[in-house]
Amino acid sequence: MRRIIKYILPSIITMIILGIVFYVNDIFPFGNKALIQVDADYLYVPVLYKIYDLLHGNGSIFYTGLGLGNSIYASLIIQGSLYSPLNIFLYFVDRDMIIEYFSLFIMLKICLISLTTYIYVNYKYPKVNYFYQVLFTLLYTFNGFILLNYSNEMWLDIVILFPLLVMYLDKLLTDKGNIGYIVILSVMGIITFYFSYFVLLFILIYSFVYLKLFIKEDKRKEIIFRLGKASLISLLISSFSSMPLMWQIFNSSRYATDSELYLFDNFFSKSLYVLFSPFLILMFIKLLTRYNKKDLEIRKYLMIVFLYVIPLIFDPVNTLIHGGGYWSFPYRYGFIMSFVLCDSGLYYIYRYCNKECISFDISNAIYMMLVVILASLGYIFNYNYGKDITRYGILLSVNSRIYSYIVLIVVIVFLMYVFSLLIGNKYMKYITLLGVSLYGIFIFSSWTIYHNNSYFLSNDIRKINNDMEILPEGRYRFMNEVYNPYYGLILDVDALDNCLHVVPKEITDTYRRLGYHVERTTIYSLGGTIFSDWLLNFKYAFFDKEISDDMYTYVGKTGNWWLYKYNYRENYGVLFNNIDDIKYINSFDYQNKIYNNLFNTDKNIIDYTEYELMPNEDGIIKIDYNIDDYGYLYLSIDEEGIIDHISANDNQIYSIKKHIKYLGYYQDDVTLKMDIRKQEKVKFRIGFIKKNDIMNLDSSVKYKNDTYYVNANSKYLYLPINNISGIKVYVNGKNVKTDKYLDNFIKIKLDDGENIIKVKYEQPLFKVGIIFSLLGIVLLIFNKKIKANNLILNISYNCYYLIIIGLYLYFYVYAFIRYMLGK
Repeated sequence: MRRIIKYILPSIITMIILGIVFYVNDIFPFGNKALIQVDADYLYVPVLYKIYDLLHGNGSIFYTGLGLGNSIYASLIIQGSLYSPLNIFLYFVDRDMIIEYFSLFIMLKICLISLTTYIYVNYKYPKVNYFYQVLFTLLYTFNGFILLNYSNEMWLDIVILFPLLVMYLDKLLTDKGNIGYIVILSVMGIITFYFSYFVLLFILIYSFVYLKLFIKEDKRKEIIFRLGKASLISLLISSFSSMPLMWQIFNSSRYATDSELYLFDNFFSKSLYVLFSPFLILMFIKLLTRYNKKDLEIRKYLMIVFLYVIPLIFDPVNTLIHGGGYWSFPYRYGFIMSFVLCDSGLYYIYRYCNKECISFDISNAIYMMLVVILASLGYIFNYNYGKDITRYGILLSVNSRIYSYIVLIVVIVFLMYVFSLLIGNKYMKYITLLGVSLYGIFIFSSWTIYHNNSYFLSNDIRKINNDMEILPEGRYRFMNEVYNPYYGLILDVDALDNCLHVVPKEITDTYRRLGYHVERTTIYSLGGTIFSDWLLNFKYAFFDKEISDDMYTYVGKTGNWWLYKYNYRENYGVLFNNIDDIKYINSFDYQNKIYNNLFNTDKNIIDYTEYELMPNEDGIIKIDYNIDDYGYLYLSIDEEGIIDHISANDNQIYSIKKHIKYLGYYQDDVTLKMDIRKQEKVKFRIGFIKKNDIMNLDSSVKYKNDTYYVNANSKYLYLPINNISGIKVYVNGKNVKTDKYLDNFIKIKLDDGENIIKVKYEQPLFKVGIIFSLLGIVLLIFNKKIKANNLILNISYNCYYLIIIGLYLYFYVYAFIRYMLGK
């Protein structure tokens, strides 16, 4: 029992610390708030809803109706750790409580980080005093990476497993077996190869340093073979998860290597990952003071830290390590740096601080008094500046003023540790070190672990889901700029809106051309026209105001949202004959050409006029627009941010962006006024669509039970579904080749007469991945029998060093060449 308590005590202390933090911030289970910050609000929490539904037998693990048909497999892995064993707890949670559960989920994962870290610490340094074992465990658990990225809960699984991976890596390198290494690395790769990539780089760095310092040359080939064999088996076992994931990443617009490079970019933000661990920094400095060539452990830590400090300082290296761009998370592998510092600090305690006195003299009291004075000073500074730090938000970027506040308090905590270590009495030192550590943890966590009301979009969608009847059939859209783009997962409906990230660039380009709002890889249904809504077969729309237009039928209301159903005929597909050579000039012209193409007519669906006008001396552009029929008025601009707001009669419209902006439903002339920021010509277009033209649209395609029924009198069929890799179309039971309409949608050549069409999806490389995974399992079974002759040893040895040299040249040499060429 005592042994069990010894292992779980760090996790218990971690739970108590987080419990206090949650209680102070009124976070569930101590209040009604939840820890859903930034991406967690509109990405990770909604993905947990999807995983919940999958655990209860609803939906597909591979395909989603989001974005008009996409693979969701990679997103479930990247944004939700689909295969994390901890997700099983979702099964036992009420679906309506997932937002609150998210806070407990984070607490559970951070407590598990404490557990696995202590397992490693106790394995590596069993003779170190239990106090220091627990202290370093807690300080690693609350390192800068965790405090800055706790809401990215899908990354925490890898952080949980990382100490165990290092422990088993040590055993492998010292010929104590490789099963533990294979199992842990396989699980990491299955949970998310995307993040395990950083672990693989660490394995190469750590093993290379270890071999050079501790292993004689005649023994290295055998160790390299063992490492290569175990790593290969692990990669094979995880293939069913990693191969489809990497395929989607490399074929998406998310993967880009053309980021603009700056030599010292994001240094402030990156350094916080280390600065939040002042005691670990102090202990590393103390270790360096003991440097001598005979102490190979010090040299090991110095070499590894040096390699991880380079990308922290020089951003071209950091950018390449992240695959070419890191999209607002500038030091994703920061937990590795903190772990190495933690490990080196424990080595210092083990090697140089085993004996501690228990005497008491006046200097002890003086040092403790200095610690108290510094604590008071830090409290005053944090009281005055802490709210500014929190309000600014320190995850994505930090300005020099906020950074100076943070550094000032970090320095104070650092000095508190210095004076704590000067205390001679062992027990007084322990009490002071623990007090300073808790003091630092609570201050640093107060900057990051809190609830921010501005990030709670998921709760709004949950309220909609609870308060009104949401029918699962048909596609939904929001007619407002402030909403969760993953609402489809919470409402369990199809929608254009999505933040899947790993979608091909042609998909985002198509919706941008149609006039919908696209930010990076996020697609919103915000924008477009009533014609493109019909074209994409939207059935329901949420408005932030009551609508009198008879194009819509009222469905329900909750809070500030009204739900309406479109009254036009549903469009499951359009029959057409024309060759679809449609070039993009502007969104209005693009939609007109689509209408001409599909309906074989010279008539336009959008009557639009292009303007290029100078504002008057008051910065106003005024237009009297003539309207003689019921219809819909739209604005399209070329330059975002040049118009502050526009009024159409009494209808005020703000936040004018490059997507098509809906100005209202009118039957009479409209006076438009635009406030312009600059005294320069503004290029824009105003378009009008008659309501009757939309009401007369008909697709002539029937749809029932996932089957399309077409009586062909045309050559081709357009289906409003993304024609992504993996889509399989069956016409009258026969798998047929498809083309892409508008570079994106499904285009089918029809048979004469009746056509019965089914659309299915197969995740690319998933079946291949399963075969490789089975091969990996077979190799694991015969692992001990797999030996190597001299030829295999030489091949593995040479391959290993070629990989090491290649990575070194790529990350640490080519990065600077690329930077200089870019400049």
